Amino acid sequence: MGLIVLSIVLSMILGSCVWLILGDKFPIKEEQKWPPLNNIVCYALISAVPVYLVIFFVF
Repeated sequence: MGLIVLSIVLSMILGSCVWLILGDKFPIKEEQKWPPLNNIVCYALISAVPVYLVIFFVF
């Protein structure tokens, strides 16, 4: 349970950092972009599984 909570928190932080670097990219190939919060959530969801796997194999 602790690994899941830690990975969710770290993926939210990583999603925010990625959003600061890449900005509003979603949806791709459309002129109208989503609000920043939707992009941060999307980045966090994309990074959740890799973050969980890294934490799982390190600890």
